[in-house]
Amino acid sequence: IILALMIGALVRYFFQKSVLPFTVILLLIGIGLGAFSRLDILAGSFTEIFNGSLQWASDIDPHLLLFVFLPILIFEAAFNMDLHTFKKTGVNSAILAIPGIVFALILTGAMVMGVKATGYAFSEWNWEIAFMFGAVISATDPVAVVAVLKELGASKKLGTLIEGESLLNDGTSLVIFMVIVAMLTGEGGGNMLVQFLFVAGGGTILGIVIGWIFLRWLKNVFRDALIEISAVIAAAYLTFYLAEYIFHVSGVLALVSLGLMIGGFGKSMISPNVEHFMEEFWELAGFIANCIIFLIVGIIIATKTVFTLKGFILLGLVYLGIHISRGLMMVIFYPLMKRIGYGITPNEATVVW
Repeated sequence: IILALMIGALVRYFFQKSVLPFTVILLLIGIGLGAFSRLDILAGSFTEIFNGSLQWASDIDPHLLLFVFLPILIFEAAFNMDLHTFKKTGVNSAILAIPGIVFALILTGAMVMGVKATGYAFSEWNWEIAFMFGAVISATDPVAVVAVLKELGASKKLGTLIEGESLLNDGTSLVIFMVIVAMLTGEGGGNMLVQFLFVAGGGTILGIVIGWIFLRWLKNVFRDALIEISAVIAAAYLTFYLAEYIFHVSGVLALVSLGLMIGGFGKSMISPNVEHFMEEFWELAGFIANCIIFLIVGIIIATKTVFTLKGFILLGLVYLGIHISRGLMMVIFYPLMKRIGYGITPNEATVVW
C-alpha cells in the first residue's frame, strides 16, 4: 500500500503531460514490477521485502478488493455526476448500458464460439461461459476518456453520457455475470429475466432507501464536516455490504442510486462549507483506490499469467471483436438515441463507440 501510494504520487507528478492515461501507466508499472519479481534476478534483504510485498499483492483476496475499493470508486463517480445533465442523458446511458450491453455480450459470445468452431481455441467453453466472458469485457471503463474530454473542452453532455453508461453497465454486466454463475452452479432457480430484474431493481431501490434515511439525518446536522463526511462514508459501505452480502442484489447499482441521491438531491442538505471538503475527500479516496487497484492488477497479470503466442493472437481477435460488436451496437441504437433527451450527433456517437 505504501509502495502503491508513492508510485501513484510520482506518476501523477512526472507524467502530468503524458498522452497515456494515469491508470494505464499504473497498470504498466504494475506489470513491470510483477515481471521484475518473477525474474528473481536480485538477492538481499531489501529484495526479499520487496518480493514479499509483491507476493502479498498478487495473492490478495478478491473479496477484499471488491468490498474495500469498489464502493469508493462507484460512489465517487456517481456522487460527482451532474444530476441535471444526467436526467437528460440518463435514458441514452441506460439504452447503452442495458439493451446495448446485452447485444454486445451476445455478439462477443458468438465470436468466441465461432473461434471454438474452427478448433483453434476455447475447446472447453460453452455458450454460458462465452456469454459470461462477453459480460465481463463488454462493460466500459471511461475514467481516462472523461478526463481527456474535460481537458479538450468537450460538452458536459457527452462526458455525462459516457460516464453514466459506464456506471450503469458496470451494474448490468455484473448482474448478468452473477445470474449466469448462479444458473451454472444450480444456485439460481427460476427465470433469468426475473432474476435480473430482482437483482438490478432491488439494488437500485436499496440505494434510494438508504440515501433517503441518511439525508434525513444530514438535514439536521449543521456545519460539522466530520459528522457529515463520516456518515456518507458509512452510507456507501453499508449500502454495498447490505446489497451484496445480505439481500444478494446489485451492490454497484445500489451505490449508483445512493451516489446520485446524495450528490444530486442531497447537496442542499449538506452544509455549504462542507460540500467542497466532501468533494475533495472523495476525489482523494478515488485516487488512492485507483493507485492500489491498477498496480495490483498489473502485478497479478505479470505474476499469474502464462504468456504464449497463441494467447496474444486470441487477445488481438477479442480486442477486434469487441470493437466490431460495439460499433454494430451504436449503429443499431443511434436512430433511437438521437431523438431522446439531448440527443446525440454522429461525431458524438463515434466518440462513444
